[in-house]
Amino acid sequence: MIEQWRDAVRAVHGAESKYKRLVKAIAGDIESGVLRSGARLPPQRDVAAELSISVQTVTNAYKELERQGLIRCEVGRGSFVAARVTETMSNYMLDTAERSVVDFSIARIIHTAEHDAMWRKVCASLAALDDQPWIRAFRPIAGFEHHRQAGIAWLASLGMPASPDTLLVTNGAAHGIFLALASLVGPGDTVLCESLTDHGVIGSANVLGFTLKGLEIDEFGIHPEHFEEMCDSERITALVCTPTLNNPTVALMPDSRRRAIARIAERYGVYVIEDDVYGPLVASGGKSGGNSGGHSAGKSAAPISSLIPELSFYCTSMTKSVLTGLRIGYMTTPRRLALRAESVLRVSSWMATSPMAEVATRWIVDGTAARLVEVQRERLEKRQAVLQQVLGTHVLGAHPHALSAWLRVPDHWQADRLVRELRNRDIAVTSPDPFLVRGAERPNAVRVCVGAEVGEDVYREALETMRDVFDQYPQVHDFN
Repeated sequence: MIEQWRDAVRAVHGAESKYKRLVKAIAGDIESGVLRSGARLPPQRDVAAELSISVQTVTNAYKELERQGLIRCEVGRGSFVAARVTETMSNYMLDTAERSVVDFSIARIIHTAEHDAMWRKVCASLAALDDQPWIRAFRPIAGFEHHRQAGIAWLASLGMPASPDTLLVTNGAAHGIFLALASLVGPGDTVLCESLTDHGVIGSANVLGFTLKGLEIDEFGIHPEHFEEMCDSERITALVCTPTLNNPTVALMPDSRRRAIARIAERYGVYVIEDDVYGPLVASGGKSGGNSGGHSAGKSAAPISSLIPELSFYCTSMTKSVLTGLRIGYMTTPRRLALRAESVLRVSSWMATSPMAEVATRWIVDGTAARLVEVQRERLEKRQAVLQQVLGTHVLGAHPHALSAWLRVPDHWQADRLVRELRNRDIAVTSPDPFLVRGAERPNAVRVCVGAEVGEDVYREALETMRDVFDQYPQVHDFN
């Protein structure tokens, strides 16, 4: 390995840079598997001595590899090959269903017979039409006019004003967030987010090459003071946040904090990319959880994006509230960046899938979407109540209408060992690792999603098994 790096550096000629050659050689070893995920790289001074180059050259190479997301450098410990989010997600969440496993690892809605009936009904109505332009068209990129008008109506119900010239139809909220990031940032830019954030944001940092830094959070979300401190000390391009039911902490940000964050973003010219995929679940109000499901908060607060529309990208979708497979979302953009965002959409996927957008439009117009959201709230409220009954003493974050809960792991367990022990008992939950921004403190907690496709008796039994495991002490020897 070192010999190959030495050969690469020796091959430098002319104006070529030694550090770039070294970066390419190490990256090649990582991509080919010679250096596996988690492997420790030689200390920089040792590499410099072996290759007869300066320590600064090696340091520059390691910094570039870290920027590319290929390695992580930890003060006092060394440098290690980084695990790519896309390669490790199967360790945290099940990619395929296993019939014997109660899968609490995936955030999804609770599917019902009413969902099936509504889907069959809309498919039958579409099949009966002679004129179906949405299956033949590949324009307009932003979405058909009537699809965007339906999206505007849907966003209005969430407290987010929109207009046709600043709204794009997307293939879900995750697609919208990626489009927003790709429209704004590149290598060398710094983006802020919650210290525990959706793994898709972390993956986007790897792909787009920007630096992602986590902000301090509590049971109500981001600390505005830390956000302001970061903006004051560094050049920040954007903030990505989920004010409504953060994934994984289930934090619900109050209106006063949203307004504070909007003021800070406006003062420093920082763009806000707001993920409101869970917004429909709480938009009609009702009891709210805070950190334990017991406080009253009423109707969901206004989106941050509604306060500073010319600095915000607002993203939501149907996937987490109406129907899992209905991967249609809506994104509003700042007016000055609308054409750029549309260009990125064209490059990345040309346009959202029109037949799905047509289904979403029909359901918004005839009230089916609102009805299925209400069904979801009712079912989630029942399951969250059971979770509170069985595991309430362990709850760090919950909400009656959330798809998940954030549970404190007892001091005598470590999250990893607890996850393995539960998996041995055919229960899948998620550790904090896929949500953890580099440099943030790792909480001893797990995420439990309540939408597992099991009957209510099996659901309760699985939670009771979890409670029993929480109460036990781990084995002295863990061979798994």
